[in-house]
Amino acid sequence: MKKISKIKIKENTLKFNQIALNAVEKVILKTIYTAENLQEITSKKIKSSFNFATKQEDIIFNNIEKRKGMVWKNLNKTLDFFTRN
Repeated sequence: MKKISKIKIKENTLKFNQIALNAVEKVILKTIYTAENLQEITSKKIKSSFNFATKQEDIIFNNIEKRKGMVWKNLNKTLDFFTRN
């Protein structure tokens, strides 16, 4: 049987620790990279949603302004009709 020395135990422990640190570092870096990508995708989706909402809001307000103009025009015609008679 081989005799296990303190030096071998220490060397093997250091190797194991280094392997474990490398593995954990790879996992953490991959997680950070993935989170950054997801954050970028989310940011783009939020921006496009706001742009879409802005366009829809412009359409709505433009239609409201047109309808308001029609109402005032018809109201003025009606008032003119009654003021003449």
